[in-house]
Amino acid sequence: MSTLERDRELDRITAALDSAARGDGRVVVIEGRAGIGKTRLVQDTRDLAKQRGFGRLQAVGDALESAMPWGVVRQMVERSVSRYRGEVLGKILAGPSGDALAALDAAAADPGEAELARTLHALWWVAIDLSATRPLLITVDDAHWADPPSLRFLAYLSRRVADLPIALVVATRPPDDSTGPLAQLSVARQAERLLPRPLTPAALGELVAARGVRPAPEVVAALHEAAAGNPFLVGVLADELDALVLPVDEPGTAQRVAGLGPSTVFRAAFGRLPAEAVRLAGAAAVLGTGGDPWLAGAVADLPADVLPGAVEALVAAHVLTGEQLAFVHPVVREAVLADLGPMARAGLHAAAARRLWEAKAPADRVAAHLAHAPRGALPEAAEVLRTAAAALLAAGDPDTAASHLRRAVEEHPDDAGLRAELGRALLRTGDAERARRELRTAAADLPDAELLAAAASATAAVDGPEAAIAELADAVAARGPDAGRLHLEARLAVLRSFSPRHRRTASEHLGGYARLAGRTPDERTLLGLLAQTGRYEVWPADQVAATALRALSRGAYFDDATGSTEAMVAWLVALLALMAADGVAEAEPEVERARLRVRAHGSPVEFAMVANAASFLHWRTGDVRRMTAESEGALAAVRDEDPVPHVVAVRATAAHFLAYGAFERGDVAGAASVLARFDAEHTGAPQIMPTIWLHEPRARVALAQGDPRLARAEAHRQRDAMAAAEVDPPTIPWRGPAVRAAMLLGDTAEAVALAEEQVALARRWGAATEVGAALRLLAHADADRRTDLLVESARVLEGAPSRLCLARSLVDLGEALRVDRRRADAREPLRRALDLADACGSPALRTRAADALEALGDRPRRLPVAGAEALTASERRVADLAARGRANREIAQELFVTPKTVENHLGRIYTKLGISGRRDLSRALA
Repeated sequence: MSTLERDRELDRITAALDSAARGDGRVVVIEGRAGIGKTRLVQDTRDLAKQRGFGRLQAVGDALESAMPWGVVRQMVERSVSRYRGEVLGKILAGPSGDALAALDAAAADPGEAELARTLHALWWVAIDLSATRPLLITVDDAHWADPPSLRFLAYLSRRVADLPIALVVATRPPDDSTGPLAQLSVARQAERLLPRPLTPAALGELVAARGVRPAPEVVAALHEAAAGNPFLVGVLADELDALVLPVDEPGTAQRVAGLGPSTVFRAAFGRLPAEAVRLAGAAAVLGTGGDPWLAGAVADLPADVLPGAVEALVAAHVLTGEQLAFVHPVVREAVLADLGPMARAGLHAAAARRLWEAKAPADRVAAHLAHAPRGALPEAAEVLRTAAAALLAAGDPDTAASHLRRAVEEHPDDAGLRAELGRALLRTGDAERARRELRTAAADLPDAELLAAAASATAAVDGPEAAIAELADAVAARGPDAGRLHLEARLAVLRSFSPRHRRTASEHLGGYARLAGRTPDERTLLGLLAQTGRYEVWPADQVAATALRALSRGAYFDDATGSTEAMVAWLVALLALMAADGVAEAEPEVERARLRVRAHGSPVEFAMVANAASFLHWRTGDVRRMTAESEGALAAVRDEDPVPHVVAVRATAAHFLAYGAFERGDVAGAASVLARFDAEHTGAPQIMPTIWLHEPRARVALAQGDPRLARAEAHRQRDAMAAAEVDPPTIPWRGPAVRAAMLLGDTAEAVALAEEQVALARRWGAATEVGAALRLLAHADADRRTDLLVESARVLEGAPSRLCLARSLVDLGEALRVDRRRADAREPLRRALDLADACGSPALRTRAADALEALGDRPRRLPVAGAEALTASERRVADLAARGRANREIAQELFVTPKTVENHLGRIYTKLGISGRRDLSRALA
């Protein structure tokens, strides 16, 4: 029978499939109450996809399995391979399906949020690979019962489906949570929400007529009113009329329909079943749909010879669809559970837990029943629940994990270790008040420094950072000089570092750890914070570099960061401190180690953080092309991430460097566009250091656009924000644009004063890059000493890693010498500046040098603007990888983008280079 009154929905689903077949992925969310026809639409979708040659993955949510991490994702994969055996199965498991199962197994071993992000990214790549040879349809029915980790993956995929030949179709009841992953599916850019309406009386008449007899109009009207147009419930009512031998073609039957509510019908139907069938239905409902009949029989305590008859009776009564105990509809299962009552349900869950434990079932499956069973149902209950909770935490479901641990504590209320685990889980759920209570209770019996630190984190959430700082300070004072004390010191230092009020105290506190060797994670944390403090407070650069190197410990600090985005941020700021101190030679291997680690097993956010570190490295050395490519890559990787603070920081940093790159190309409009785009996408974002630094490039844009007043205002905004945070690092100088704005406004005295401040600050810092740049700035403000200052600037920068800064000073020096009528002396610095600007990839600076040389009568070579020089930084990076023989998939994995993005890049590359394909790349790029 065809689907009734669903033409609009099927048209939209067909359009989504056709779009996915063209490589433009789509998400369809079918939302409606139970019985409205969502499952039928999912079945129709699968039929349409099969006709179009789609690969198909499917899963069905189950209320019991919602407590089993990755249950829906595993169901998809396992269903797709279950029909294969032997060598064929081995080949399949060697591909994407095996990768998916491996990713889920790896996630269960690490409870950190960073590992969860890596798992989501790995599963995304599995979806890409499965859709590589033909379009892919993924359907999830009853998604409201899907486990939270699987829902997070569906939401993750929905935000990244646009470039993929994938249609994701999810059927769900209206979500309870307007902000959870199920709700997020409906608001993805590629998503469409379908809301099937109740059927009209005419359609319900056709539905009943398909059973063999055309119903009387009065009966149709009565059925429509009783079921509110719900097609499944109409079928239930029609079944009851058949059972009562009430003909649907008799108008008088309509009066009997009025007294038949769906709940009454279910009770009546079960009342006609044999007692053993009712017991089996209850056990099957508790175990979950599609369960093992022999297990259900054992839970129902049915003899083996009675079981087949009970199954047959349930099938005949339209409760089950077959011997695998699949309910004809979730509504039927819910009716069975409601009819059982709470005590009977708890008893069946206890029996199920015992039977599954005896069968050595996985802990998460046993725990799902223990969570609903009475205390004492299983002697090993606490350990089973603890094991299941650990897997749930690893999968990113702290709510269910905390529920399991609460149940475990009920079994063993005196187990301090269990309370500690419960406290940590509650902290991840956001229930800081209860987390603190549990952690403090556990710490009374287990004086563990990590527990005290975790309790302080809860205090920070409940009472604010000041209370947490005081709590940790007391804990430190009460503890002897052991490793635990150092852990508390490290946590105290982290909290103080985020509080402007405690910055001075934090600085003095950290100063006491300057001689640590960096042998443990806590030592490295303290040293990393010390390096960051030294950079912000302008301690001697060599001291900061030495501290940062001990914190980094040849990759150990990065290894510490595994599992924690917060720790990754700490690694990044320590590395930035090293590079700001001109330690780029030591920083480069650290960046490369991190890049290799993330490339092999990382998440988009981790990739972007490492890319930003590489951007700063290349900016510091003066490689504008690579800096731009890294920044573009960072933004592309986190394009679809939620704008949480560390993602905003990544985007702000990447936008900052992209603006710098645009300036070096002479593209002021491009720089303005980058900054405007960031502002538009992050309205109301928290003010953090990377967003504060953006005032400086905004001021530079204003200068280039001829608005010195706006430039000075932007520079002063950065100055004021930095003063509020009690920091003034010379590496991102607000005084630079402020000096130039003051000069344009005719305030030479202010310009000179600010420039001299910058020189003093740079000398205090001591890194050659900052000293040379500050001297160049002062040369612009002080016309009387300009040439001498530029000579000194160039001399200092000869010992700095930044070839770009040196090139700038040489151009300025050449121009100053020409103005001084020292034409012969001007040529050498200008020629050298030209070569350096070429090597650094700064067309704007090269043009300045070339123009100055032409004014002296030279004829420097002009750069071509076609061929390889016409490629953007990202295009050049893709072109280089392709020329080295990398396949599109390999390039996409390395750059954390989709294969389609790489394909699009290559299409533009071939056009710009005037070639037909990969074979000509190496020649064209030479």
